[in-house]
Amino acid sequence: MGATKEDLLAANLFFKAVFPVMQVLLDDDPKIHKSFEDVAATVQIGAFNDSELMACHLIFDHGKIQVVQGPAENPDLKLTFKTIDKMNTMFRGGMALPGMKFKSVGLLIKVLSLLMGLKLMMPNSKPKDLAGKTLKVKLSLYMITRALSVYNKEGNPDMVSWTTHQPDRIYQFIVEPYEETKVACYLRVKAGKTKSGHGIYERRTPFVLFHFFSVDGALKVLGKEVAFVEGVEKHCVETVGSPEYACQLNDFMAVLQAMLT
Repeated sequence: MGATKEDLLAANLFFKAVFPVMQVLLDDDPKIHKSFEDVAATVQIGAFNDSELMACHLIFDHGKIQVVQGPAENPDLKLTFKTIDKMNTMFRGGMALPGMKFKSVGLLIKVLSLLMGLKLMMPNSKPKDLAGKTLKVKLSLYMITRALSVYNKEGNPDMVSWTTHQPDRIYQFIVEPYEETKVACYLRVKAGKTKSGHGIYERRTPFVLFHFFSVDGALKVLGKEVAFVEGVEKHCVETVGSPEYACQLNDFMAVLQAMLT
């Protein structure tokens, strides 16, 4: 039995929105950074939908990563799941193991540790130190803005309807104190097209600004410890701009978080 549309969408979101934020772990996690600084290798990750392989591959180049959709010609490591559902289960933090073909045990161990690092975004991950908290917030925001854009590009009817009639608008996210956290990202929407980016968008005033007053406040809102409205009341976050569109975007974010965690 083939994968459902929901399973295929989730898999695409993992490949196109979650995997690219591995670069944040490679840059900001000292242990992972050191582990990959000398790695030059290609890793294929995929799963079968009936007899068809759905895959992407990761090209590691001395601390940098490129995520390419589709299988690789001659990967150094293959991780292949029997079904799309099993692959999604693992990436959501559940129990499912892939088949493995590898040229180096060392590379396998490093890649598995990197994949485990993505679990920092899971709701049950509760880092205690400020560096860990900041990394969790950065991963989560970078991932969700990418996921919103992918959700639109994959043709979700509600998201497409929401983006189609908007002029050029920026939905900006900033975590204070920005000079210390360096956590900011945005979603650009223009006439049905979307693009996510890191940092502060300088060429246009945000149509909606999601302004988190602290890392801890961002964690409470992103982790659903407090509802969005409650987060505003408790001074975790404020929105500047259209409250209607801010709520609508927050609803899409909640759908995607539920799909990926």
